[in-house]
Amino acid sequence: EMSLEELWKLFPIFLVAHNDKWKLYYDEMEILLKNILSGYPIERVSHIGSTAIAGIWAKNIIDILIEVSKDSDIEKTAKIIEKNGFTQMSTEIGRISFNLGYTKDGFADKVFHIHLRYAGDNDELYFRDYLNE
Repeated sequence: EMSLEELWKLFPIFLVAHNDKWKLYYDEMEILLKNILSGYPIERVSHIGSTAIAGIWAKNIIDILIEVSKDSDIEKTAKIIEKNGFTQMSTEIGRISFNLGYTKDGFADKVFHIHLRYAGDNDELYFRDYLNE
């Protein structure tokens, strides 16, 4: 068990200049997620967070929102995501978060945060679109 101080050293939060590769990383992960979740009630997959905003400095972590239909079993979808190598970070009612790219030696080259929610719980899309106008 690591202390909070040790975790901050291993996984520091800092901003980097915008990287055009972030869109490519998102596109690759979107394809993977849609493949592993085919047959599940996925309504939309979206690139959110600071890496989805053109030209700004951001954390080097790709945030992805997966929206499932409101009448689906979100826990069942979450189990499939976990079975495919993602680590569950947090759970709230109707919201489950995962990560990929955290290693015992620190961040991998590509790091992802996946936000699984019911369709319509997507205010980040409005914020992203506003900042990209």
